[in-house]
Parts: sequence; structure tokens; C-alpha cells
Amino acid sequence: MVTFNLAYTSRINPPGITPILNYPQIWAGLQRKIRFAQEFVPVIESCDVISDKDGVVERQVKFKEGQGPKDSAREVVRSYEPAWVDFEQDDGTHIRNIVSDGPSGTPSDLHMTYMFEFRLPHIQEGEAAEKELARLKGMSKKAVESSIQVIREMVKDGRIKV
Repeated sequence: MVTFNLAYTSRINPPGITPILNYPQIWAGLQRKIRFAQEFVPVIESCDVISDKDGVVERQVKFKEGQGPKDSAREVVRSYEPAWVDFEQDDGTHIRNIVSDGPSGTPSDLHMTYMFEFRLPHIQEGEAAEKELARLKGMSKKAVESSIQVIREMVKDGRIKV
């Protein structure tokens, strides 16, 4: 089994982008992402909520064939407003979506980081592991940037009203 620990950060509001997203909009988007992951992460095919009680969501996600780290995952999701959302999978894989201020502390300097601890029992050390790590790094970047883009589109079209 191989464990990969990696993270990717992207600026939420780079120069020239509109609308400028704020914490409440981003948080509303992340809450929607918990329940409708396929709208935000291109490698996720479906997301079925099993339970949603007291701020803890249990869900089953299915990845598009050959694109995810595995075929599917059962996750327990906890939110820590306004800073992060934690996704813990049955196999010990752990993902955290973090929203943070940059040095200026202004909305134009907000960042989103996705932190991943992938536990992959079907991968062994060596060349296959290196290829998988490169693939997962690309997937991580795409997941962050896609999530930001989708939240911005939802604010534009009124699906997020904060």
C-alpha cells in the first residue's frame, strides 16, 4: 500500500476576475459541494447522501471510470465554518478543503487549498507509484480550480444567493 500526502492552493479571486467571491459565497458553495460533489469535481460521477444530521454528512461518491483514485468511496464529511471541510473515507483517506486569507486579508487575496492523504492499497512503491502520484497531483489541481470556477458560476447565475 502507498500513501500520498499532497496539497494544492489556488487564488480564489485573481486580478481581473468577476465577481469577487467572499467568505459567505465560498462557504455556501462548499456546503453544496458536500451534497452535490459531481457538480464541482470533474472526476466524480455521482454523490449519494446517506445521512445528514447535526452537521455531519455521510455520503457515497462514485468516480468516473479510471479517473478517480479508486472506483468509489464512502465518506463522513464535517464542516468547520468558515475555514474548512473535512472528508474522511472508510479506508483512512483524508481530504480537507481549506479557505484562507492571503497576506493582505482582503477578499481579492482569498485562497483555497485542497489537502489530500490518499491511501491506495492497490498501488505498490516504484514506477507505478510515481505515475499515480503525477496523475493525482494533476487531479488535485483540477479539483481546486474547478470548485472555484463552479462556485463563481453559481454566484453569477443566482444558485448561490449570499
